Amino acid sequence: MLVLTCASKLSALRRLLTHSFPESLKVCGALHHVIDKNPFGLQVLVDQWPDFTSVICRPPLEDMKDPEDPYTNTYFLFSKDPQGLRHFLQDPQTVNWKQQLQIQGCQPALTGVLQEVSSKHGSQMQTTSNLLYMRDGINDEDLEKMSKISSTDLQYTSLQPHEASYVNDQWILGRNEHSLRFVERCIRTFPSISVWKKGVDRPIAWGVTDHSVEIRMGYTLPAYRKLGLSSTILQKFAETHQKRGYPIYGHTAPDNKASQAALSKAGYHQRGRWLLWNCHSQKGFKA
Repeated sequence: MLVLTCASKLSALRRLLTHSFPESLKVCGALHHVIDKNPFGLQVLVDQWPDFTSVICRPPLEDMKDPEDPYTNTYFLFSKDPQGLRHFLQDPQTVNWKQQLQIQGCQPALTGVLQEVSSKHGSQMQTTSNLLYMRDGINDEDLEKMSKISSTDLQYTSLQPHEASYVNDQWILGRNEHSLRFVERCIRTFPSISVWKKGVDRPIAWGVTDHSVEIRMGYTLPAYRKLGLSSTILQKFAETHQKRGYPIYGHTAPDNKASQAALSKAGYHQRGRWLLWNCHSQKGFKA
């Protein structure tokens, strides 16, 4: 196991990972933040260099102080060799299996290896498999359409940290104190969008991005659905991400037809699967 810290190697790794989209999206997205000020203090681990086969982005082990906080104890994973990945994951300097943790990636084929390794360490694993959507880019015509988006009674702005409870309460993978702190941290650190309507004392729709530059935690209050707000938010994020050179992607549950329609309307296309592997003890956290 090697920890990459050299700026040129990190940039080279990011370029190489773009050739493995969509499977490498989570790791490549995290690398963008690592290279640009690294606000979450993530480390980039490879099994070898330069001929790597597996990559993990995660906080330093010493920073994952709360064994019951899987939102901090998050690992982004990509591997070109599922069988060789087993050895990489068993290294105690790579993953702390004694904690409740979550692993995110876009490779269903890794589930078996993760199940095997986690069980050897006395962990139970829950797998969430959602639909991955990605947008390749934005052309001049798209940008012109976005520039004309306006409304006399709607305002688009960033979320504020004190509004994190609105997001957390509606986030199906959240709704607990650990997730609330994570949402607050994302709002403080990364791009977010909220929609306000005149005369309403709270945002009526929103979206938040995370430490892998993924567009997540989107929601629209029931009374304001079917107005195209989600699609507009997704389009605005796409514009922001393209300017910063970020991959443009998000996920939704297979049964969430409304979100799928909004993503399609905003120019996103289904590109595979988004995976969350939650590992916890018998008495541990369940997302």
